[in-house]
Amino acid sequence: MDDSEQLKERRAQINAIDSELLELLNRRAELALSVGEVKSRDDASLCDHGRETEVLERLVLRNAGPLEEQSVRNIFQRIIDESLHLQVKTFQKRNRDPANGTADLKENRRIAILGERGTFGEEAALALSDNDCQIVSRHSFDDLFEAIDDGSADHILAPVENTLVGPIHRCFDLLLDGDLSIAAEIFLPVSQCLIGCKDATVDSILTVESHPVALGQCEQFFAEHPQIVRLEAADTAGSVRRAIERGDPTWAAIGSKRAAEIYGGMMLRENIQDHTYNWTRFLLLSKKTDAVAGGSKVSLALRLPHKPGSLHSALRSFVRRGINLLKLESRPVKGEPSQFNFYMELAAPMNETELKSALSEIGQIAEDIRYVGRYSTLDLAGVNNL
Repeated sequence: MDDSEQLKERRAQINAIDSELLELLNRRAELALSVGEVKSRDDASLCDHGRETEVLERLVLRNAGPLEEQSVRNIFQRIIDESLHLQVKTFQKRNRDPANGTADLKENRRIAILGERGTFGEEAALALSDNDCQIVSRHSFDDLFEAIDDGSADHILAPVENTLVGPIHRCFDLLLDGDLSIAAEIFLPVSQCLIGCKDATVDSILTVESHPVALGQCEQFFAEHPQIVRLEAADTAGSVRRAIERGDPTWAAIGSKRAAEIYGGMMLRENIQDHTYNWTRFLLLSKKTDAVAGGSKVSLALRLPHKPGSLHSALRSFVRRGINLLKLESRPVKGEPSQFNFYMELAAPMNETELKSALSEIGQIAEDIRYVGRYSTLDLAGVNNL
């Protein structure tokens, strides 16, 4: 038999084996579906990490080669993953809708915010509590995150993200370094206004004061007015108040229309942010760890070993169970080069057992894992209606 004939015969044998493997794999998938049906009736996790480890170890021991041990693990892990995917697709119920309510503020109504009356944080706090809460003003993010510990407030409302400037890293650092839990999230539409004293005009302004996040939302305005100097301040509302108190027509502030009304300022221009679609996301934080019933999101804080594949292994625990990752932030660990903390947001699965199973699996590889909260959304910006 010449080489071409031998090659043809070997390929025919491989084709026959492939057909047999396909039939066996589908039979295995049918059995996996029957197992998934039983688990779904018992409200058990579809993913059994211990069972998977047992299967892989048994197959490795039976391997006679020439496939290497890792090759056997890789092949059968993929088969297991595809079986789990089929189970999840067939039996896992749709994610529950967000709860109608958010955190319960009936008993504890003191909410700490960054800045004075008239800030966007105050607007979000009042919307969250139906205008029935005590506002506690703080002048820096560090002071804000200490408001519960020093007895000044029951909740903290922290801005963590803006459409135009992205994440507010200092808040994520404080959240990851602390022990607070998320009780709710709020999406607030933000319209930035140029506000001055009664004699001011847009052309007379030489200095504009505001919080750096607010200034960063108005890059196009500053590009169109290069003579204006930016001055960073602790909050938007305080900037508006000072601009009006100065009575200087060359001085203005960027803030909310509500701040202008509270402090008697002149609206020089509205909607000066770079894009009309502009919102800020706030997190309501507390010491309580009770999850909001029906909360549609889950947040976690992770610290993983500094080695290849650590993050992949952690994320894989969610992917295999059909749990959707909504957000991932990495923040450096102070004093430890190349070490990072990870902040994750997930779409809460209908089956709580799947989440517990995933966290248990991640716990075997993570150096530290913290459940930051399960919570619902107050959407004032229409973010979830696009």
